[in-house]
Amino acid sequence: MYFASYCFYMSKYFFCSVLVLFFCCKKVEQKSEEEVEIVEEVVDPDVSFQNFIDHYERFFKTNFQISECPGAALVIIKDSTVVLKKGYGVKAVNTIDSVDVNTVFRIASLSKGVTSVLAGNLVDHNELKWNQLIKASINRFSLRDREQAERIEVNHLLSHTTGLYKYTYTKLIHKGLPLDRIIPQFRYKGVIAKEGVDYEYQNAIFSIIEKVMEKETNVPFDQLIQERLFIPAKMYNASSTYNAIKSNDNVALPHSFNPYAKRYNITSIHKNYYNVAAAGGVNASITDMSEYLKILLGYRPDIISPQALATVFNPFICTNNEDINVNYWEGVVDSFYAKGYRILDYRGRTLIYHSGNVNQYKAELMVDPENKIAICALFNAPNLLSPVTVPTFLNYYDFYINMNKTGSEKQKF
Repeated sequence: MYFASYCFYMSKYFFCSVLVLFFCCKKVEQKSEEEVEIVEEVVDPDVSFQNFIDHYERFFKTNFQISECPGAALVIIKDSTVVLKKGYGVKAVNTIDSVDVNTVFRIASLSKGVTSVLAGNLVDHNELKWNQLIKASINRFSLRDREQAERIEVNHLLSHTTGLYKYTYTKLIHKGLPLDRIIPQFRYKGVIAKEGVDYEYQNAIFSIIEKVMEKETNVPFDQLIQERLFIPAKMYNASSTYNAIKSNDNVALPHSFNPYAKRYNITSIHKNYYNVAAAGGVNASITDMSEYLKILLGYRPDIISPQALATVFNPFICTNNEDINVNYWEGVVDSFYAKGYRILDYRGRTLIYHSGNVNQYKAELMVDPENKIAICALFNAPNLLSPVTVPTFLNYYDFYINMNKTGSEKQKF
């Protein structure tokens, strides 16, 4: 309750602060009353946008310091241009080793979206179909309901609509079992709904897509994602294996919070979820994520076509009744899950969103296709800032949009 109240208070407090700051942004030279009146009424869109970026970055930096989270990184993209990209804090507590824009984090469940984009690339190359049957590629896959197992498609894996209860076999992931040993266990699992009609968030069965891709391309998943996505997108620090992050000397280490000592402590990078890399095993720097956001904004048709990207973002299942944080955001009317992404009906426009949480790392990503703007934030510890990073960004950006509309209307007169 304290966390929720704090987050609500801070987002409202800083949103109110930015209103004052925007209205106070005027030139300081001595001018006549008439000239000052003109400056107040007519807003320069370029200056206004930079003010928006500056004030949001001030919000982020201030709240990052308040949270005492060890390290973070932030990027904002407008059109195809990086307008803000920074590292904050340190890679490890009790050091002065600063996070920079090439420092690698685990991006947790943002991996699901990355995997879905990779699937789109394979669809573009006629190596995969969205309605492809899993059983046709992975014969050893089955469920207790064998008929339903025969009907499960790629669509169902990527949208969490296989009919299984949520988080099926997460315990096996935590035990470190490889995917090849997890897959045969599904034959013992019953379903709670028909495929395609019920949303139940998954990690283990989602990652069966790895084996489908490997079967259809004859290329290991970690190599495939490098060759088709990371290398052409210039995501040079991105990877999808435990060995890759352990061999990198520029990594933000994970931290847990000790509520009794009221401090963060370094924890180890564990192997969990690298055994289901498609769902939670991608590593990336904020520079890598800036290139990835350009893909999501549609500026890399050489990696994924507009048609395939639209299919990735096409709502597949309604999640309005789910107990998920986005359903409590002010302005969100409806929420859906597509393929690796949440789709939000926010104040009349469509947003693409996902968050991540693994091994103490936190990640937030949002794309506004209509306004061609996107944001991603990465953290190396649980903190109070991460859940308000995107909704506060939206509040700031909406104010910027509305102020520009007001300025444009006044210019007409």
